[in-house]
Amino acid sequence: MAPMPMGPVGPGQPPKAPGGLSIAAQILLAVEAFGSLVGLVGTVLVLASLNAHGISGRAGTFTEGFATLLTAPVFLAAVVVFIIWFHKVRSNIDVIAPQLRRSYGRGWAIGSWFVPIGWFWIPRIVAGDVWQASLPLGSDPRRTSTRSALLNTWWLLWCGMWVFAIAEAAQSDAARIAANGPNGDGTVSLSSLEAGAVLGLIVCVLRAAAALSALFVVRRITTLQQVRILQGPGEGHPYAAPVQPYPGAFQQPYPYPYPYPQPPYQQQPYPAGPYPGGYPAPQPLPQPLPQPQPVLPAQPTAPAAPAQAPATVVEPPAEAPTAAVTLAKTAIEAKAEPEGGSTPAEDSPAS
Repeated sequence: MAPMPMGPVGPGQPPKAPGGLSIAAQILLAVEAFGSLVGLVGTVLVLASLNAHGISGRAGTFTEGFATLLTAPVFLAAVVVFIIWFHKVRSNIDVIAPQLRRSYGRGWAIGSWFVPIGWFWIPRIVAGDVWQASLPLGSDPRRTSTRSALLNTWWLLWCGMWVFAIAEAAQSDAARIAANGPNGDGTVSLSSLEAGAVLGLIVCVLRAAAALSALFVVRRITTLQQVRILQGPGEGHPYAAPVQPYPGAFQQPYPYPYPYPQPPYQQQPYPAGPYPGGYPAPQPLPQPLPQPQPVLPAQPTAPAAPAQAPATVVEPPAEAPTAAVTLAKTAIEAKAEPEGGSTPAEDSPAS
């Protein structure tokens, strides 16, 4: 087994994308771009207010001075954080993609910025290696080239800014030397001031554009490495720890191949007749056991009402017959007797 490549992390440990450094660099680059735009406004005001004596207005001078005070410390901080981030992402590709060819070692991610003349191309080559190695697995082969439009735009703006900044400094020194020379009167000519202001205007534009493009480069490369690391071990991604056998496990390869050979299935025909030995008698299904019913407690009953004696019907006393009733009865009895007969009432003497 080939030795595990050593990078900024130990063997078997995945690298970490510099997310915190990326955020800090992006903030500083955004402030740098804002300061460059403020300087651009100040330079425009200075250029518009120049008079025949080479004196500019106070507004342009104040704005230009404020931009200088803002961008000077921010530029230094942005350069330091960007170089640290650049070294970190360059160190990660030694673990992410060790099989890819690299033009410079990870130490050049810092040293290339301080090599005279070499700073115009060495950092761009290192950035191209980082970009190519950070592409996720399965990316389009046409996009694996280091000639990224974003990288090229950033680098052209960065180099152009320094070219025009050097030209501005040279023009300013030449104008000052000419003013203080034997044929000069100690005053810089108006044309020299205007030329310096125009060069400063171009420098501010390129500086702001270079800061914004560097911001997108930092964000893009950091995102690519985060995706590449989250993909896990794969082709060209050998930072996973090798699998170690547990204690007491076999050390020799297993004698049988994998997958294990399986005997061919021999299909047996079903018998034409009944099943040998007969089918078992059907068994009754188990019945659920009766569940005991809970005994409810006796409910108290209300006391029975006392028996009542039967009501006694009192008949009213019979009334004595009156004289009219008596006479009517006598008349009726007389009519009912047979003719020719006599009644004791008739035989009795009249009273």
